[in-house]
Amino acid sequence: MSGIYLKAVYGGEGYVPVFHTHSLMTPFPVVSLTAPVALTNSKGAEDSIRFVRHTNELNTIISNFRIQCPAAFTQPLTCTIVEQLYNSTIANAIDYPVQTMTDAVLLSLWCNKKEQAEAQIQSYRSIIASWPAAAQKRCGGADRWEADIRSQWNREQITNTIQTELTRFKLDHLQDMLLACE
Repeated sequence: MSGIYLKAVYGGEGYVPVFHTHSLMTPFPVVSLTAPVALTNSKGAEDSIRFVRHTNELNTIISNFRIQCPAAFTQPLTCTIVEQLYNSTIANAIDYPVQTMTDAVLLSLWCNKKEQAEAQIQSYRSIIASWPAAAQKRCGGADRWEADIRSQWNREQITNTIQTELTRFKLDHLQDMLLACE
């Protein structure tokens, strides 16, 4: 699932548009903002849009966001585009992006990129093993994370999880814009 979140700023007096994804392949308690890409200004900071600017410059704002984040305007999204978003999120994370790692591997498997998924598992295992003990505890460490990933891969199970998540979040009535696995 993907969308644009209008992140409130200035006590609700403005917003920052943020493109994000949320994988439906694993149960998650809320719609996450995975692989977020916020509109930035010329200084590289998030570009906050006050309502007067929204009214006067909406086409320019949209154009700038289209340039900075073409994925937000691409239909259908491709596996490669989502992989790039995940890779960027993982590489630039200031926290411990275990859910993004999980989503990336499951996406590769979903798109029948099994060799890529194996390489990701080994790479992410190394990253997780390098984290402080408290961060590793969140995901049970590299061994447990890998075991969890491998136990989740069953196409029928994933399909059922996706349907369950769509129903739980009341999204099952929306048109599926598909994900192009190339």
